[in-house]
This record gives sequence, C-alpha cells and structure tokens, in this order.
Amino acid sequence: MANVIRFNRRWILLLGATAGFLLVCVLYRLNRKAAPPAPPLPIRDTPSYWPTPLEQAVCRPKIYVYKAPETFQVSKRVQEERCHESNYNSEIILHNQLTNASSPIYKHYVTENPEEATFFFIPFFGACYLYNCWAENGWRWDERCNVDTKYVDPMMDMVINELPYWNRTNGRNHIMIHPMDKTFTYYENHARFQPAVFLKTVGDKREKWMQRHRYGRDIVIPSATRVIHHMQVDPLSYLNHDGQPKSGKRDIFVLFQGCCPDVKPEDEYSNGIRSLMFQYFSHYPGYEIGQVIADLEYIQKLGRAKYGLSPMGWTLDTTRIWEFMAFGVVPVVIADGIIEPFEYDVDWDSFIVRVRRDQVHRLDEILRGIDDEAYEYKRKKLWEYGRRVGLEKDAWHFIVRELCRMENIKAPVNLGLGY
Repeated sequence: MANVIRFNRRWILLLGATAGFLLVCVLYRLNRKAAPPAPPLPIRDTPSYWPTPLEQAVCRPKIYVYKAPETFQVSKRVQEERCHESNYNSEIILHNQLTNASSPIYKHYVTENPEEATFFFIPFFGACYLYNCWAENGWRWDERCNVDTKYVDPMMDMVINELPYWNRTNGRNHIMIHPMDKTFTYYENHARFQPAVFLKTVGDKREKWMQRHRYGRDIVIPSATRVIHHMQVDPLSYLNHDGQPKSGKRDIFVLFQGCCPDVKPEDEYSNGIRSLMFQYFSHYPGYEIGQVIADLEYIQKLGRAKYGLSPMGWTLDTTRIWEFMAFGVVPVVIADGIIEPFEYDVDWDSFIVRVRRDQVHRLDEILRGIDDEAYEYKRKKLWEYGRRVGLEKDAWHFIVRELCRMENIKAPVNLGLGY
C-alpha cells in the first residue's frame, strides 16, 4: 500500500512540475513584447529593380506593315463577322492596332516608309482563314480548304519575291501571328515562313511540344476572349475604379465555368485535373464550378468572384485567364510548364496563384491559407498592373520589348505613357 502511495505521489509531483512549466511558458509569451514590424525598403534606383516600368522602353523600333491584296487576303467581311467571335482573333486585333492611324500603337511604332523600318509585320490571318473554313464545313477540324495553295503561298510569294526586305535578313526581322493551339503546324508549307518571329498564344516548356514552340524565336502573347474582345464588355459596368464589385463584396470564393465534367484522373485532356474540379470541388462551400453558362450570367459571376480557376485543357493556356484578369479575379493557374506572355517584363507571381498538378487535391487548403492581406496585395497588383498585359491594353508595348532583345537593340527611351 505504501508503495502505491509513493508511486502516486511521484506522478502528482511530475504532473505539478509539468503544469508549472507550461504556466511559466504561457506567462512569458503573454508578457513578452511583440517584435516591431520591419519597415519597407526604400527605392534606391529604378534600373536596379524588376520589372522595369513599361514606359521605360528597351528601344522604340519602327514597324512597317505589309498590305496584302484582296485577291488572296481574308475578306473584311469574314474578319469582322465570322472571325470576330473567335478566340483566335488576336492576329486581327493586333494588326488593327498597327494600322489604325488614331491608335497610340500606330503613333508609337509604325512607319509607312519600309526603308526606315526595323521590323516588318506580315498580315497573315491563317487562324481566321481556317476558322471560317471549319465553320463552312460543319466544324470538321481536319479540313484545310486549300490554305497552303490559296493563302500561304500567295502571301509568302508577295513577301519574298515581290519586295526586297525579306531577303535582306532572310526574314529574321519579320513578324507573323499564329494564335491557334497547334501554332504554325496547321500549314504544310510552313517552312517558307520559318525564319520570321512568331507571336503565339501557346507557351509550353514541356519537351512533348517542343516542335510547336521555337525557343528564342517565339513570343507568347495574350489570347482573345469572347467576353472582352467579341462582346466588348466593359468590366467597369460591374466594378468600381478600384476593381471592387459595385454590388458589394466578392462573395464567390472560387469560380470555374467550362468543359468537361466527365474527365477521368488518367485522361490526357487537362492531365486529369478537371476530374477533381467537377467531382469534388464543385461540392465545396463558396465554389461555383460548372459547365459553360449564358454570357450574362457568367459576366455577373466574374464581377463577384475572388479566385478563378485556370486549369489546362488540351494546351496549357486558357482564354478564361484573360477574362479573370479583366474583371480583377485573381487567377489560379494549374498548368505545369506554362510560358506566360512577356515573362521578362511581367511579374506574374505578384498577381496570380500557381498550383502544381500534384498539389491540386490541396486546392482548398492552399487558397484558404492565403490571408486577407496577401490576397489584397495580389488583387491590387492585378487591377493596377496585371490587367495591362491584355490585348486591349499594352500588349504591343510588351511585344516590342521582346523584339528589341531578340535583335539586341538597346536604345532606351521613355514612351511617356503616364504610368
């Protein structure tokens, strides 16, 4: 009996000592003064920082735009009607900015004298030609409507044989746009224009698609979108000038409207990512996950969403990221290996969230772990800075910066953009 009493006494003493130690730790933490917050670092000199302000141009080249005759150019009617609805329409949007004499892009960069040009723009609307071809042939994606003989060859005959500028540099200072998923590989005769610089919406670091991305010769550009570029919706109809909803706070935590609810985890499409979105995340509180909905309903949701999911589809890029950015929705990019547009000049990580495929199952945990201050930093960066990347904003200024680097032209000039 005495041994039992001594044993219990030892446990009592041990528990008492432990409790006393924990009490001392708690009191120490309560009485300890909080460390003072660190002050932000001062700006020393702008050239030491990245990204460089957009108005501080690397160089200010002159661009001459070729004029293709109506005998083979895609007709204005097709450009303005059929192709206006296409997400491949960046080729025409960027061309029109160069050829509109009232456009600031025209005033900054275009010359009507080819002898003083640094770069030459080829008005190649291959995506529009093929989009119209598919529309007229029941959306059979393997149809080509003689694109090589009726369009590629006449265009390149004009550029190479009728004018002297291509042959002076073997086409190295010529620019073409290839905004479709398979880029230039839609055309059998693409060898004719390979020396040119390609502007393309698909940027991919993966070895699988090396044949579609020519590293060091391609410039990744934004995509056109239905909401912004076809319907021409103004986000400020739904948001105030600070990017906040006019109707109140952003009450949709996560938004995604798109394809495809039947994706399996092992499928090639989206690398299986969308299987988790539809089978699991669609049931989470605060998540609006569903298929394509009516335009007006979608636009209203864009004005209320906090985060927008941008998972890969057949390619790593998605057009919805540009809709999210235009409406101040912080994009969640799920596309391992993506090359975002203008990575030398745009701090993408300041205004997007990246989630790798092997972490997608933790999506809710990752997003809930972003505190209000960190979210607001991204949202403000997106609204004040990230949106300027879009086609309807400053895309040409970013393109020109990359062209200057490609040709190793360093002739700094302030463009006087005012921001």
